[in-house]
Amino acid sequence: MMRRILPILLLLFALALTACSQDKGAVAGTYAAQSNETEIVLTLKDNGKGTWSTDLDEIEFKWSIRKGGELWLHTKEGGVIPGVISDDTITMILPGVDQLVFQRQ
Repeated sequence: MMRRILPILLLLFALALTACSQDKGAVAGTYAAQSNETEIVLTLKDNGKGTWSTDLDEIEFKWSIRKGGELWLHTKEGGVIPGVISDDTITMILPGVDQLVFQRQ
């Protein structure tokens, strides 16, 4: 009896977790923010990869969506840069930079 119920419970649990998070496709796209006189372009791809670009540099990362509409940028060094998704914006607070508001392009 337990062998039949266990796969069903695991499937229901996986579906519940999926329903709680936003769809990557809905968040994927290009966003831009201004920091002083520098434009920062954040590109989020459907496959969970992305880039952080300025006129001087381009940094690749992986990204994921957490509960509550939180976006996490996973750096190659193992760090995480959190952001909050709201409508067509992503807000991030970085040390020494204050708040960055990325607007969907």
